[in-house]
Amino acid sequence: MPSAAETALERLVSIERPVRWVVECALVIALALLVARIGWLIASPSDVVATYTQRPLPAPMRGASSSLAIATDRTLLVRDNPFQQGEAEIIVQDVPETNLNLSLDGLRMSTEGGEAGNAIIRTPNGIGKNYSVGDEIMAGVTLERILSDRVIINRDGADETLMLGGRGAGLSVITDDSRISTELDSSSQAATPAEPPRPDVIDAQIEAPELLLSSVNAGPVRVNGQITGYRLDPLGSADIMRQAGLVPGDVLLQINGASVMQLDTSDVIDRISSAESVELTVNRNGSEQTIRLRFGE
Repeated sequence: MPSAAETALERLVSIERPVRWVVECALVIALALLVARIGWLIASPSDVVATYTQRPLPAPMRGASSSLAIATDRTLLVRDNPFQQGEAEIIVQDVPETNLNLSLDGLRMSTEGGEAGNAIIRTPNGIGKNYSVGDEIMAGVTLERILSDRVIINRDGADETLMLGGRGAGLSVITDDSRISTELDSSSQAATPAEPPRPDVIDAQIEAPELLLSSVNAGPVRVNGQITGYRLDPLGSADIMRQAGLVPGDVLLQINGASVMQLDTSDVIDRISSAESVELTVNRNGSEQTIRLRFGE
């Protein structure tokens, strides 16, 4: 007789066969479905791939027609300076150039204004020192202000200019052309070939030419860019000018009969300071006036 173990094994084998068949059938069915799915995707992809649909841009980007359009004011780029921090405007003063024996060797201008900055000024002894605003350069002369190409000094209560390029370097810049009055038109007409009648001659005398040069500012007068003369204005009191036969506002035209049109300020100073007497022709209120000026006691 078969034993109990053999009987159990036979029953297990009989059960295994239908279970294996069912599992194999399920795997075959699943594999068939996968193959069918892959074949369907290859044969008909339009049902699974999305088509391109054009969509409108967001409303704020459509332009001015949209109620949500972004409004811009381009004029702000012209009117406003984003880098400006409210600095105070620096005003260049129009003051006469000094005739002191001073030399401006260098300067440092500060945008902070006030007393900022420093200047290197060489005094008559040939020594250059560093000065700040308010420092005394020499007796009665203090540093008043530092600009980009010059400094303003105060000499006994009157402001004067010391240029970086030396004497005469900036007269054409610091002279205000608006001071040229209608009398200059008359002076230009006087230069025409029609020779006017000889004016009266004024005789005058002062102690030394340096006295006159230290009391008068000579600013070049330009007509159509050409120097036609030098306007004479007092530095402080006009007493020395009147003693020399001059009147504030006279326009110097000639020195000893030679026109000053081709002379710079240094040449004018040299011709007056090196002579014992000079004959000056000036334009005064539209007419020429001749002054014979002698130097000495």
